[in-house]
Amino acid sequence: MKTSFFKSAVICLLFLTACKKEDTDVILPHGDDNAIAIPSSKNAPGLGDNDDEPLGNVLILPEGIRIVKRTHKRFDPSMEKLYAHVNAFYVDVNLVNDRMPGTPPVYVEFPSGLIGVSMDHDKQNGLSIEKYIIPVPPTERIGGGRDTTTIYIGMLCLNKTRSMPWYDNNEQEQRFPISRNNYERFLVTTDPNLLKFLEEVKNKPKLRITKHWDPVEAHLPDHVQPEWMKIYGDINEMAWKITDSWGITSKELREFRKALTAYE
Repeated sequence: MKTSFFKSAVICLLFLTACKKEDTDVILPHGDDNAIAIPSSKNAPGLGDNDDEPLGNVLILPEGIRIVKRTHKRFDPSMEKLYAHVNAFYVDVNLVNDRMPGTPPVYVEFPSGLIGVSMDHDKQNGLSIEKYIIPVPPTERIGGGRDTTTIYIGMLCLNKTRSMPWYDNNEQEQRFPISRNNYERFLVTTDPNLLKFLEEVKNKPKLRITKHWDPVEAHLPDHVQPEWMKIYGDINEMAWKITDSWGITSKELREFRKALTAYE
């Protein structure tokens, strides 16, 4: 990850071989490295400096499934609860299945291009780059209350100058890039340039996050960025070229594609 990834957000000082082309596939221009391959969306709602809600369709949940708040439920760092191919921050998703106990789980799809809309306009909106399918069993009553199926989804940042949403964490949660209780609304992006970007980063199984990084440690003066983190910074830098700058050039996209081949 480039050092600038950690320094660009206000508080985050860190951090085709298909036979038939999809509509979102990008064909690189010939002969001009500076030609724009994926245009900018910096003036689109909810991206860059824009405070409006991002373009997208509301996430549709299966019948009987709800997303609820769990204000006091602490972050569980178990990796089996993390669904992430990027890791600027994680959002908590607390799912309730209202069907009768004993009935089969309901499978909930969180598609590629899922946007977590920040309730605090000082904090980042986030984008998930992969599709996840989560089994949600009926929610049981435990001690008179109802437990939830709680998962965490990894996001990249869509607003370069906003604060990272984990900056005000307390106690042990300071050691993880988790943002709880700030994301209640989820959209699926319809922004054409983000859709083109998602085509570039999808189907890269080796991007799957298998360990956490520590924001406190990353701020130490003698911190050395781990090699495994660099690609995630590169991915966010490319996203920011769409959301906060003038787009991705032919040369930049060609080099990005080359770097991603190691994660296929």
